[in-house]
Amino acid sequence: MIALDYRTLNPRWGYSGLHFNSWESYSFTLGYLSNPAHHRHLSTIGQGIISIHVEPNHEQDAWAYEGRIRYYGTLQSLEQHFQDLNACSSAGNNGITRRINSNGYITSLVQDYHFVISGASVHNVQRLVPPTPVDSIMAILYHHLLSSVQLSSDETSNCMAAFQRGYNLIIS
Repeated sequence: MIALDYRTLNPRWGYSGLHFNSWESYSFTLGYLSNPAHHRHLSTIGQGIISIHVEPNHEQDAWAYEGRIRYYGTLQSLEQHFQDLNACSSAGNNGITRRINSNGYITSLVQDYHFVISGASVHNVQRLVPPTPVDSIMAILYHHLLSSVQLSSDETSNCMAAFQRGYNLIIS
């Protein structure tokens, strides 16, 4: 489900997960994640500082599957460009700067925007990649913002411009 709030309530730890502060922030992040050049295992020009994964932890008797974004860039870039992701991130390891866990958001990328599993599972971890062409993601977002969220045409245009800024962002 396309939403701003993907947090869940865990009886032990309280609320956790991803929450977007605005539809513009949501659109910017979606734009960034929709560009294959930003994905670590897809980039051919060295811009790949993210990867999206589904880990079937439930197969090892853990809580459930885990959907996460791995961020490999600098902490400064995460804080500067992706405040909402940074706010819910946790420490990474083995070259991963931060991890952003959000089952609901990752599920939305698959079910709503048709991100797909790419390649073979490595250690039971499956990578997700954006569909091509990106126009399909933009059309889904545009329709949702106008019809379901009922943003004005100007607000929707601002969100679509934010999507493009995210898609075209180069972090050096």
